[in-house]
This record gives sequence, C-alpha cells and structure tokens, in this order.
Amino acid sequence: MRGLACLALAGVVSARADPHRPRADVSACKLAANSDVYLSAGFGYELNCAPSTGTLNAFMLFVDFEDAGAVETPQSLRDFFLPAAAEWYAAASYGALALNVTADTSRFYRMPAPAASYGWARGLSYETHQEYIQDALDAYGQTIPPTDVLYVVPTANATAISFSPTFMGDVETRSGVYVARKSVTFGVDAYRTWRYLVLNHESGHTICLPDYYPLNGSATGLFIGGWDLMGLISGPSPDYFAWDKWRLGWLSDDQVECVAEPGSSTHTLTPLETAGGSKAVVIKHGDTDALVAELRTADGLDAASCSTGVLLYTVSTTTPTGEGPVRVLDANPGSGGCAGDELNDAPLNLAGTSSYTVAQWGVTVTVVSESSDGVDIEVEVS
Repeated sequence: MRGLACLALAGVVSARADPHRPRADVSACKLAANSDVYLSAGFGYELNCAPSTGTLNAFMLFVDFEDAGAVETPQSLRDFFLPAAAEWYAAASYGALALNVTADTSRFYRMPAPAASYGWARGLSYETHQEYIQDALDAYGQTIPPTDVLYVVPTANATAISFSPTFMGDVETRSGVYVARKSVTFGVDAYRTWRYLVLNHESGHTICLPDYYPLNGSATGLFIGGWDLMGLISGPSPDYFAWDKWRLGWLSDDQVECVAEPGSSTHTLTPLETAGGSKAVVIKHGDTDALVAELRTADGLDAASCSTGVLLYTVSTTTPTGEGPVRVLDANPGSGGCAGDELNDAPLNLAGTSSYTVAQWGVTVTVVSESSDGVDIEVEVS
C-alpha cells in the first residue's frame, strides 16, 4: 500500500520478553502536536477546539429554501440524528463526553437564496461556507447563547446541499456577534448514505480530530480501511482509535503503556470497545512518530467488525489531515480483506498471523496469548 512499502511483514522473533521489565514514563509517548500541521494528530493541538470531555453543547436549527421547500418536520430531522449520535459518543468515550443539543424544532427557517445558488461542491471555500452559515443565522433572526457547535440542518429536499462539512473558524453573525467555536452544516449525504453517524464524524472535527481518509480522491480506505469513524463513516469498525481516545481524555495515562527504548517487554491489552483495563501500547519512534497496538473485538460500537485481534497502526504528528496521519498496518496483505476493504482484516491473532515487524523501525509485535478477557503481546525494539 502507498506510503507503507517500508513497513515489511516478517516472521516471529523467538526471543522472549521479560514481563517485569520497567516501562517508560507514559508521558514520553505523548507526542506533541505540531502547530504548523493542520489538525496534527499529537497532544495539545490548539484551534479553539470544542470540549472532548464533560459536556459538548450545541444548538441545532433547521432551514429550507425557495427551490427546496421542506416536506418533513424539524422534529423528524432532529430525531434522525438524536439521541443516537449522543449515545454513540457516550459509548465511545466511556461516559467521558456528553453531547447536549438544544434544537429549535418550531419551524424551518427560509434561507434568503436558493439552495442551488450556494455552489455546494467539494471545493467549497471558507468564504462561501461562512456565507451559508451567516445566511442561516440571518434567517433564524434570534439570539443564540454562545455554544460550542452550531448545527445547521437542511430539509432532505435540498439536494443541492450535497455533503456535510465542518466550518473550523469561529462562528459569528454578520454583525460580529459570537455564536459558536465551530459549525457543522449537514447535507443530503446524511440522509442518503451516512445517517446519524455523519454528526459524529463531523463533530470529531470540532474536537480537532483529522480526516483519516485521503482528501485527494483516492480510495476512502487507503490509509485505515474501515477502522475509525474519521475515515470511512460506514466502516464495520467505527470506534475511535485508542490513540485519539487518549488524546481526547477518554483514556487515562494508566490505561496506556509506553515503550521508548530498545529491549523486550510483554503487555496485556483489553478490548477497546469496553471500559476499563489497559487499552494501548505505544512504541515511540522519535519525537513525531509512534506505533500503536490495541485490541479490537466485535463488540460495542465495533459489533459489525469482520476481523478481530491486535490492530497495529502508525501515528505521525507531521502529516496533515487527509494525508495519512494514521496508517493501519496490514498483517494479512493480499488476503482481499473483508467487508469491502483490504485493511479490514489487518489485525494480528493466534488463528492467523501472530507477529508483525516494522523493519525500518526495528520493532516486532507478537501475540503471545489470548483469552476472553484480553491478549498478551510481546514487543521487541532493536
């Protein structure tokens, strides 16, 4: 796969690890975000991000157009997204994040221009997106108390509003009144394809998560297959990566083990989809890159997963959104994958491939044992 040619698959390394070998201070593996890289996948990225713990407050309003009048009710569209999207966050965050949405379901507010006039194309500019949002605020014509995220929901009749982008700048009225940190403007792709999960994907951007699918038009699963909602929204295993759960404050430091020097060690992983236990082993490679191991099962948000086991992926804090800041490593290359993507059967397990070597980094990860509670892995760093 593109960008992964140097990450070669190799055989099992025979040397056994010392299970009592001291771990590195976990802070050594908290790679710092690069402020010059848009939506850098490191810790401490700043862009007036919405909160990822506690309560994320949002306001939802509903719009229609002279060329696309509403035929449904605002309440029906509110119910399309909620409470399912809020429940998704509660599950993914182990209860650390509550999505609180205030929705004005009293009516649709008529936009001042036809839907077709907004030029909704993949190349939507910052300025044209801002104009659409400010038109919606003008149409609403009421004061919205400052909130974290503004959701603008169009009638499903507005086919010209074709996709659902996130506006990443401060949201203000034309008169300069502050409304929100970010705005998500939904499109008909929500109703036709992604359903309520598009709210979770786009709200992921409001908390400053990057896109894990390629923005250049290549195959959606190029970098990560269907392993995270910030890639393919409809993928079989949409739960967020452990790396991001750690960054977002959903995993505590004592649920992550850090390897930052040569040697051998063994680690226990419990399923990412359930609360409690150790969730990730992070193998540091310099100040900007890491290899992460986590255990994925067909449970919880990943109930539709077609392959289970120890998922390996690299993280780069210097790679921008949409260019592969996270890349899943395929322990079964050439298998054809499952559920429509080659990478969907990437994990290590004892029933198939049990060991993977990242040759250029001198790192080998091996599954040592499996049980109903989790797995033990061996990490060797040369």
